[in-house]
Formats: sequence, structure tokens, C-alpha cells
Amino acid sequence: MHDYTIPIGPLHPTLKEPMCIRIGLEGSVIKQANIRMGYTHKGIEKILEGKNPDSALYISQRICGICSAAHENAYTRTVEGILGFEAGEKVKLLRAMMMELERMHSHLLWLGIIAHEIGYETLFMYFWREREKILDVFEKIAGGRVHHNFNKIKTVRYDLEHDDKRFILKRIEDVRKSIYPYISEIKDDNVIKARLKGVGVIDNVDARRFCLIGPNSRASGVSSDIRKIDPPYGIYDEFEFDEIVLDKGDSFERTLVRLKEVLESVKILKQILDKMPETKIPNFTFTTVPDDDGIGRVEAPRGELFYFLKFKDNKIVRAKIRTPTFGFLKILEKILIDQRIGDVPVLVASLDPCFSCLERIMVVKDGKTETLNEKDFRRRYVCTR
Repeated sequence: MHDYTIPIGPLHPTLKEPMCIRIGLEGSVIKQANIRMGYTHKGIEKILEGKNPDSALYISQRICGICSAAHENAYTRTVEGILGFEAGEKVKLLRAMMMELERMHSHLLWLGIIAHEIGYETLFMYFWREREKILDVFEKIAGGRVHHNFNKIKTVRYDLEHDDKRFILKRIEDVRKSIYPYISEIKDDNVIKARLKGVGVIDNVDARRFCLIGPNSRASGVSSDIRKIDPPYGIYDEFEFDEIVLDKGDSFERTLVRLKEVLESVKILKQILDKMPETKIPNFTFTTVPDDDGIGRVEAPRGELFYFLKFKDNKIVRAKIRTPTFGFLKILEKILIDQRIGDVPVLVASLDPCFSCLERIMVVKDGKTETLNEKDFRRRYVCTR
């Protein structure tokens, strides 16, 4: 028996989105943890059903405010795969450009949050100051700082203007120069090391057993970058960049992975702008998709984002979206065990969960809980050819 059990959430100052963690304590040490979700579900997968391919794209772009480019790229990759269409070089470069800008924006936002959770408010402000430079780029290119509406099927909505390259290069170079002092600060500051080192350790074995993805897996020594392991993914096979893989697997190394990935994104963006041709982007035409299904995946800021779409009569009849948070949320219950309650904010934030992405559909049957084995689940809810 535990001394007592308390809930954290669903609405709590330490949580950026609604979730509930029921923790059993012995003194101040966590001995049991159980996560309850479902507070922000929107039924997005159901909303997509019945939409034509062009209308559905607008919905997919709004699943997440941080990963808008990732969702629209995963969606267009899936649809274009069904069509057997390969985008031109400039379209691929522009899509990759938005993906890398979004990766920088997402990581800088997360770095500010982790600094806030350990009480380092000055560093929180500094990281978000750097993030503003990326948001300025989004605003100049697409007109929106959060949702970009950049992609169209077979093309993109916006081309680069004459002075856009210089504008982008100036801001990403400013971010690049700032990252090195931040890395030194994090490595040298005793308070940061005390709050992050050895906290929430995920070893290589558990990272593989729980099928972790994204920066969380790479901090535990597991290579998982879709840009590297799924060629030719877009145009990434033409870029020179490193996959950042560390081995300690704690909150400290999850922080370093994201910092260093910002530098790799800058490296990729410079190559993109150097390769960018002067040709015009293709004009948009309305899309007709045959009765078929397909899959697509991209490396979102948090890891693999997977789409499955099935079309009939040019409308979606089934959509399945596996977001990165689904791939690493369950391990939170494990790494909370034997940690002190004061470390809960750091442990949750260190995984960088996004519940807005994660919660999309709910199945209710006769008001009762329904338990299915894997075979029954696949037969009832997974579409196959």
C-alpha cells in the first residue's frame, strides 16, 4: 500500500495540455503512476471522412499548431503516393524548407518550456526570443505564424519572393550563433545539471522495447530519423546532415539532442536555399483520387508521423493518423517510478508530448468499456486492401 494517491491534472500549472496522472506516493517518492487521457479529443479522423482530398488537407493542417507543416506534408505525401505522382525539385525543396523551419521552431519552443519547468525563466525567455526569428520567417513566407497552409496536392501555395532567401539566411544564422552559448550554459550550469542529469533515464533496451521514436529515442542511442532511414523521403537524400544520437537517455541528453538538431536544421536550410531553382511553382488543379488507399510518413519535430488514407468516390472513407506522442507516451508511466514528485514537471516536459496531435477519435459502445484483442481490433477498425 502507498502512503497516499494524488491526481496531477487534468488541469494543472505543470501541464501545458490536459492530462491526468494518478500517482501513488511513499513519502515524496513515486511508486505507482497511471495516465488518463481523453480531455482534448476532437474526432479529427472522423471529421476527415467524407471530405474530398483538397478539403481534407485544410483539416490536416490544423491538427496541431506546432506541427502544421509536418501534418500537411504527411498528408500530401500519402495522397501523392496513391496518385503515383512525384513532385518537382522546387516543390520538394520548399516543403523541406518549411519542415526544417518548423523543426527549429518546435525545438526552441520546447527548450523554453523545459527551462521554465526547472525555474530558469531567463533562459526560457532567451529560447523564445530565438523562436520569434523563425516565426518571423513563417509570417513573411506564408502570412501565418502558426498555421501555414503552405502545401497543396502536387504543388505548394507560396513561392519565395526576391528577398526571401536573404531574410531567411539572416535569421537562421542568428539562431545558429546563439545555440553554441546555450549548449555551453546547459553543460556548465550546476542547477540545470542537477535538475536534468540522471532524471527520467530511458536506457537503450527500454527505448527499443517501447518502440520510442524521434529525439527521445535518439537520446537513448536508437537511430530513428525517417529522413535517414526512409530514402528517398522528399529530397533529403541530397542533403548532408548528421543524425544526432546520444546514449545516456536522461532529460539532460534529450535536451542536448534537440539543441544540436537545431544546428542540423540550419545546415539543411542553407543547402536548400543554395539549391533552390528560379523556376516557377506549378499551378494548382483540383485533385481526383482513385478508389485506393495509401500510407505516408515524415520526420516531424517529435518523431515519425504516420498517415493512412483510404479513398472511395474521391472522398476519404477512413483516415488513421499515428502521431509521434503515441509512440512514447506510455513510457512516462515507467520513468516516473522511484522519482520524486518534484520532478514530475521535468519528466513530462522532457518527452515533449503533444496531446492536441494525439487525441483524435474515441470509440464508445453501449456506454460500456469494450476490450478487444489484436485480431478483433484489426478486423473492426483497421482498413486493409
